[in-house]
Amino acid sequence: MGSAKKSTASARKARIEEMRRAEQARERRNRILTIAASVVVVAGLVVGGIVLVQSQSDDSTAADGKGTGHFVTGSDGVKTWKGTLGRNHVAKTVAYPMEPPVGGDHNQVWMNCNGDVYTKALNNMNAVHSLEHGAVWVTYTD
Repeated sequence: MGSAKKSTASARKARIEEMRRAEQARERRNRILTIAASVVVVAGLVVGGIVLVQSQSDDSTAADGKGTGHFVTGSDGVKTWKGTLGRNHVAKTVAYPMEPPVGGDHNQVWMNCNGDVYTKALNNMNAVHSLEHGAVWVTYTD
């Protein structure tokens, strides 16, 4: 009888030890999976950020402020500029290849674009900066 109790107790201890090892293995596996998933997510965010930044910086524009291109007139009579233009803030005067300018290097200061109507001609370099921020510039003559 005594040996049966010992074998039952030792079998019970063995089962408990086996369950403990299985639980530790499960915890280890879950920890490894969590770390691996975190690494994949962080790597994806880093790669996505790099791609986004590189897509935002277009190296094909001229750094010296000179633009190349031409106007194309559509069937509706609307002129569209086709070409490349710089987009840097500069302190010097820029000679735009079109009038009124549709983009290019420009001054650091923009014009107020809250529905204002200016009665005097605007400085092209300031108006182009406003275009950079999404303003619509309508020009007219008296």
